[in-house]
Amino acid sequence: MDEANEILTEADTRDRDDGPVGMTTKVDQDPLIGTMLDRRYLIKRRLGRGGFGVVYLASDEKMMSRPVVVKALLDEKINSAWSVRKFKQEMEALARIDHPSIVGIFDSGQLADGKPYIVLQYVDGVSLRSLISPEGMAFWRAAKIIRQIGKALGAAHERGILHRDLKPENIMVQTLEDGEDQVKVIDFGVAKVRNSVISLSTGGEQAVGTAAYMSPEQLSAGTVSTASDVYCFGVIAYEMLTGRRPNNPDSAFQLLEMQRSGTRIKPRDLRPNLSPEADVIILKALSFEPKDRYERARDFGDLLSAALLGDDEQTKLQTQEQPRNDGVETLSLETAHVLFMDIVGYTKLLIDQQTERLRKLQEIVLATDECKKASTKDLIRLPTGDGMALVFFGDPEAPVRCAVEISRILKAQPGIELRMGVHSGLVYHIADINTNMNVAGGGINIAQRVMDCGDSGHIILSKRVADDLGQLARWSDYLHDLGNAEVKHGHQVHVFNLYGDDFGNPETPAKLPRAGVTPIYKRAPLIAVVSLAILGLAIAGIWYALRPAARPTTPPTKPPTTTTAAPEQSFTYWLTVQKMTNRSANGDSFNSAGQEIFGNGWRFRFNVQPTQAGALYLLNVGPGKNGADEYNIMFPLPPDKRPLPPDKKLDARLAANQIVQLPQTEWYRFVEQTGVEKLWIIWSAQPIPELDAIYSDAARNKSNPGVIASPDQIARVQFYLKKYDSEGPEVISDKAKKATSVKGRADILVSLVELSHEAY
Repeated sequence: MDEANEILTEADTRDRDDGPVGMTTKVDQDPLIGTMLDRRYLIKRRLGRGGFGVVYLASDEKMMSRPVVVKALLDEKINSAWSVRKFKQEMEALARIDHPSIVGIFDSGQLADGKPYIVLQYVDGVSLRSLISPEGMAFWRAAKIIRQIGKALGAAHERGILHRDLKPENIMVQTLEDGEDQVKVIDFGVAKVRNSVISLSTGGEQAVGTAAYMSPEQLSAGTVSTASDVYCFGVIAYEMLTGRRPNNPDSAFQLLEMQRSGTRIKPRDLRPNLSPEADVIILKALSFEPKDRYERARDFGDLLSAALLGDDEQTKLQTQEQPRNDGVETLSLETAHVLFMDIVGYTKLLIDQQTERLRKLQEIVLATDECKKASTKDLIRLPTGDGMALVFFGDPEAPVRCAVEISRILKAQPGIELRMGVHSGLVYHIADINTNMNVAGGGINIAQRVMDCGDSGHIILSKRVADDLGQLARWSDYLHDLGNAEVKHGHQVHVFNLYGDDFGNPETPAKLPRAGVTPIYKRAPLIAVVSLAILGLAIAGIWYALRPAARPTTPPTKPPTTTTAAPEQSFTYWLTVQKMTNRSANGDSFNSAGQEIFGNGWRFRFNVQPTQAGALYLLNVGPGKNGADEYNIMFPLPPDKRPLPPDKKLDARLAANQIVQLPQTEWYRFVEQTGVEKLWIIWSAQPIPELDAIYSDAARNKSNPGVIASPDQIARVQFYLKKYDSEGPEVISDKAKKATSVKGRADILVSLVELSHEAY
């Protein structure tokens, strides 16, 4: 009944076949391991074993050792005509479909003993099962995955293929280099193929699938259709959002009766913040009768994705039948995440000033991380005369991250007064008069109206965007509710102000003449505190009115106000210096406090010793290839100077009195020209997550490991250097001890070390 889960990734399957991790005796005895198929596919390791086939990790030696998956029919199934037919139909099904969210098939052949095999795409990811938490997935991530599943199933159904065994184990999620999730639907081993070229006389159909995810007609051996896959899809969506399946019976018969009775526990019963629209959409997909479900899987995926992202307009529009003109393709509606921006006071500028401002703005926008990493299908850039609109597809955080990056750059490089607005909503693709790709719809119109609410420096968000970001701790502290604002044509929009220490504008926009409101996600505790304060004042007033008269006395002297200072932090640094003559060592090395003048070409090591435990971030700032300052991280940094792997992070933590000598193996060297080397030391009582992320990104810089390349990240580092260096920790150079100490009462200490060198 339940075919095995052939997960096409080593990480998820290495220990599921033959025992715990490390027990590989049975795997090693597999005669296929180490053999070459068709002088091309080298079998390396067994990944999984299912009801029909066994799956191996292999390398395609004709394609630069590209990793692939080889799936072969089980020995005991070779004499089953039905099993052979289903195995061959999997080949046929995958050969019919060419879709980015369905695992690809590359090749097929026969083993030496005559068993068929197929070669599949290797998916370097994890199963959806591993991403489902007991409380359910985050709405934004679930929405992206559900939308891709719907498109994948839609593509299969259009080719006459029913999957019939949808479950989280048969859906892979691969994280791409830009952090986006890519879905791959796998395991079409029991798929039903319409008009199959495989002979139907090899055996009758059997009930197939995984009982917990089967539709009622599958459980009762009835006729299956696209609506059957939609039901399975509905069960998966229910589980993704609630952490559990809609039914948990003891037997298949009990499950069928529970399905017939309808879904007793609605998704919103388990996830109260789920929208009513999403609740209705899921329950429709789980209808007992196929005719009551969505006929197309893509409709279900798109509608549920839109509802999870809060786009009520899209759910209403897509449930209505759209008019279609003969010979004219119906426009496809999509949810876009729009960043709209314009230059404040643009029309008052002279023509050459307008041109210069727009050119500079375009340079800044194109240099942002979000624009550089987005593909043409994920981002459309639209000129608007006095600014531009960036239309992102897929990642709801992308326009917000982009807006913050632009704001930080403009604060570090003033000269352009810019306001920005962000909204997620419905758009459709159209071609403009020059046949360039464009978008239209409420999504982009509302983004412009949201932007119009702000002044120079503001990043204004619609309520929908704020609600999405409010679920994430990294954003919730920066969201400030401004309430409703009247925009064009008298419409009302609920807007939020996004700002932090180094981005956005904390002032209330002029169009909203009232004090800023506390972040909505922190308002309830504040209300409670204010209520208690009012109650306390009322009680105090009553007591004061009823108290007995007291004799006048001389008021006591008010004690001086004291504040608790932060605990003192301190660290010591010194140099180990080696004089050099004609690039050869001249005498023994010596220690230095770093204050004297060194010689060009001399070598040195930098030593740091903290008094307390904390985190160290060391940075070298100097002229780069193009003349601009280049920011090179010195600590933490991988010791081998190779790019940091994507799954690794740098560790800046040091223990109390731990001495770090940099570099650990070689020496730093002063250049041959006279000058000053600038080293920045950032010491923190606790690791700084933002700097950890910036330093890790720099360490992954493949072209120049250790160099901070992003303008936004450079602006963030400059923020720390300027803010904390201005607080002026105490710096004492002790030439007798040949060391310099830095101390201060702050959570973060920043000190600039300037090393002068000239010709000796």
